[in-house]
Amino acid sequence: MSAAATKPPRSAVLATFAHPDDEVLCAAGTLARCAAQGDDVTLVCATRGEYGPIASAELATPETLAEVREAELRASCAALGVQRVELLGLPDGGVSWAADEQQTLPELVRSIRQLRPRVLITFGPDGLYGHTDHVAIGELTTEARRLAADPSYLVASTPGAVQPAPYHVPRLFFAVWTGEFVREMLDALAQTGQPAQLWSLQPEQFPLTSAAITASVDVSSVLEQKLRALHSHRTQLTRDHALPLLSGELAARFLGVEHFCCADGLAGDPVTYSRARED
Repeated sequence: MSAAATKPPRSAVLATFAHPDDEVLCAAGTLARCAAQGDDVTLVCATRGEYGPIASAELATPETLAEVREAELRASCAALGVQRVELLGLPDGGVSWAADEQQTLPELVRSIRQLRPRVLITFGPDGLYGHTDHVAIGELTTEARRLAADPSYLVASTPGAVQPAPYHVPRLFFAVWTGEFVREMLDALAQTGQPAQLWSLQPEQFPLTSAAITASVDVSSVLEQKLRALHSHRTQLTRDHALPLLSGELAARFLGVEHFCCADGLAGDPVTYSRARED
């Protein structure tokens, strides 16, 4: 039998977030490691972030921001090795109410059934810091995972199209940031003489503690890729923003590990589980 015939099927990883740049906050290094080990990585972004801040007037205008941020997202994903980027076209700030109108849930179910990922990464109920769009896309993704496995749930299709088969995603991971982590990062920058802010968010707005973490991924081997992805989002990064100010030892300390909570309470992290052959 040929080597090609015995080669295991390529593993797939699907990440769903709300805005361009969420991937950097949540799982940039993890996605880069998955791509580097040969996984088929897809990122779905709910919005184009058209109502986000603009760090400098020469980068974008309110009228062009959506187009610019989409380009930033694609540049970020290219740096990470993400093979496929899909945008749902939901309005920035309106993911929750617009998802029903635009049939987002069936669309996510279809994507899961077609891609058949072993690992799904999104926001948990906390939305990192309670952002309503983060919470909404996390809830939609969690429900889509459930429905994708239900044989009785059918997604709309064009006449003659084949209905994708039901599929259960073995692992669902929520990205975790803790208030303690944010406080330590801002304090460390202040101690270097670089007082910084994180979109004016305060540590108290991040409700999770380290007890929520069930899996951690060492992404130091792809830290340079993660930094390139981060710096792709120029419109969102003012001169006093904490993340682009991290370099050297501080970048390794605060960006070199990514934390997750497995929604099912099961063992394994996204990178190692995506290559596991047994469930």
